[in-house]
Amino acid sequence: MAEVSWTTLEFEEKDRHPDWVWYAGLIAGIVATISFFYGNIFFGIFVVIAGITVIIYAFRAPQQLLIQITAEGVTINEELIPFAGIKQFWLDESEKQDKLLLLVKTTFFPMTILPVQGVKSEDVRAALTGNVPEVLMHDSASAKIFDRLGF
Repeated sequence: MAEVSWTTLEFEEKDRHPDWVWYAGLIAGIVATISFFYGNIFFGIFVVIAGITVIIYAFRAPQQLLIQITAEGVTINEELIPFAGIKQFWLDESEKQDKLLLLVKTTFFPMTILPVQGVKSEDVRAALTGNVPEVLMHDSASAKIFDRLGF
């Protein structure tokens, strides 16, 4: 089996207009105010903390990821996902940048989406085909919505 490796950014960095922060803060503030008005104090506090966290993480720079497909499994920055822990994969070649979608058994987020950059999709497919079944998958609707909103 041929080993394949590439480096890519964790996510696509977006230039956010300063108004984006105001919109996110305004929405969190309105939801928290309504929550406090109806007596749901804990949810209101949660919304305030979540709003602040979203704004802080929105301006975080993406990390550089080293992705390797070896005989043992898929490694992402020193973290090995063995082939036994991967249910299926799909190479999404429908958008401007190809993406590797992995359905993983053992993580909190079952769908792992990795940008394919600097290598051919055929090489990635060849490295995975003997070990993991290729099954048609799509990004979740929530991932598409968050991407559209600028997250």
